[in-house]
Amino acid sequence: MEQEAGGDKRKAEPLISRAIQALLDRHGVPERRRNTTLEAAAGMKYQQVRRRMTGETSWNVDEIKRLASHFGEPVFKLLGALVDDAGQPAVLKVAGLQIACSVWPGEAIAGHKAVGPLVAAQDGESGEWEVLLPAVAAGRAVHEIRRVVFEAEEPRRVAVIDDDEATAEAIVQVLRQKGLEAISYSNAEHVRSTLETTTFDGYIVDWQLGEQDARDVLQLIRRRTAAAPLIVLVDTLTDSQEAQFEEVTATFRAQLFVKPARTLLLFNALTLGFAALRRTRG
Repeated sequence: MEQEAGGDKRKAEPLISRAIQALLDRHGVPERRRNTTLEAAAGMKYQQVRRRMTGETSWNVDEIKRLASHFGEPVFKLLGALVDDAGQPAVLKVAGLQIACSVWPGEAIAGHKAVGPLVAAQDGESGEWEVLLPAVAAGRAVHEIRRVVFEAEEPRRVAVIDDDEATAEAIVQVLRQKGLEAISYSNAEHVRSTLETTTFDGYIVDWQLGEQDARDVLQLIRRRTAAAPLIVLVDTLTDSQEAQFEEVTATFRAQLFVKPARTLLLFNALTLGFAALRRTRG
């Protein structure tokens, strides 16, 4: 009887925890690193994660959204494990767009039966589902579509850390125009306090914060998130400083820009970093 009561731990898990475990399974996160991974992804403390995964406290909507965003998945896909008929992960391919979605394939279509505006087909090599226009899928085995759902991605969150408030706000304004959720910080202590409990998708950090350099801030960032794009801004880069900043960029896996840096170049660097992060998670 004792073995039955404690045998299958997953039977005792809340449904939402099973969905999150399935998410971690999809992304190959080892068992020993799961809670620390969730801690960084949701911007929470370790004990908060543990209590939520065991059902002592409940996940809220914002936390679930942060988890989905961290792993580059739509919220619907994460929560799909909560229902029996969760649909299949798929890619909607229309007019040159490729959008992650979930599809509920229907019966196979024979001949030239009228099928509606879209059809579902499986890739012959990967087995992944694709949602296509019927004309594009000509010659392939296709299925009717009972339902297809896709979500707009949450905007990427970027912290801009510079004790020059005017510089930080100028960068933030352009990044927001480009669709990012950028937030500026000018007080080093406020930054450190925020980073203890919050993670961002990307960071732009001025090397000189008041009377001190930003090394401890960079260390805190990398403890919270190992792979988010990180840009370091410097006022000058002389020959004598090159060795120092070569060490900084290597240690913190950062890119270096000399001020005043064009914000478009910073945006492009962040975008490339987000794309690389998505590939590693996929």
